[in-house]
Formats: sequence, C-alpha cells, structure tokens
Amino acid sequence: MYRRRQKAFTMIELLISIAGLSIVLLGLISGYLGCLRINEMSKNTMIATEDARRVIEQMRKLAVDDLASITSENWTTWAANNGCTALDAEQISVAYTDRDASGNALDDDPLEITVTVTWQDGGRSRVLNAGILITVR
Repeated sequence: MYRRRQKAFTMIELLISIAGLSIVLLGLISGYLGCLRINEMSKNTMIATEDARRVIEQMRKLAVDDLASITSENWTTWAANNGCTALDAEQISVAYTDRDASGNALDDDPLEITVTVTWQDGGRSRVLNAGILITVR
C-alpha cells in the first residue's frame, strides 16, 4: 500500500509566516502612530494660527481711531480672557518693531506688530510668529 502524502503546512512554515506577518503589522502600526502624531501637531499649529489671527483682528478693530489703543492694550491678558488658551501651556505675546529708528516703536505709522504664540506639543516647546503692519484707517 502506498503512503499518501498529506498536503498541509508544517509547523515551521506556519511559524515563519506568522513572524513575517508580525513584522509587517508592526511596520503598519508604527506608520499609523506616526501619522496620528503629525495630525496632532498640525491641529495644534492651526489652533495657534487661529489664536494669533484673533489677536490681530482685534487689533485691526482698535486701529480705527488711533494706534495708541493697540499699544496700550495688554494682549497677553486679552488673549487669556478671550479663549486663546486651548493648547498646553499656551502663551501669546505681542512685540512692536521700531521702523523709523526714532527709539520709540509705539509712534510708528504703520505700526509693525509681531504676535508670538508659544505652546507645548508632545513635550517640546513650539513657537509660531505672525507679523503684520497696521495703520490708522
């Protein structure tokens, strides 16, 4: 009588295919987690950009009469009181640049303004700067 050869996977073949599949899945999961991290960083950058835009829009509203109303405002406090604190350790600061070299940046027209948003993103400090020139309308 002959012995019939059984057609099936051996244990070694199964272990090798499971090991190969595990390596492929590990690569896919690591790529997916990387995409999630990049997505979170992008979302936080958009939030910071929106917060800087809100501060700049408020400055534009105040620039109807004179520029002194902009420079006399405490923008860090304004941002904190108006919901610009969605990010971890978010701080907003405003700086004025002396464009005419008079020694006083606050008397320039147009007024050069830099809004800086800083926050923590995954344990790293991130900074976004937005600059604008504002003049009396």
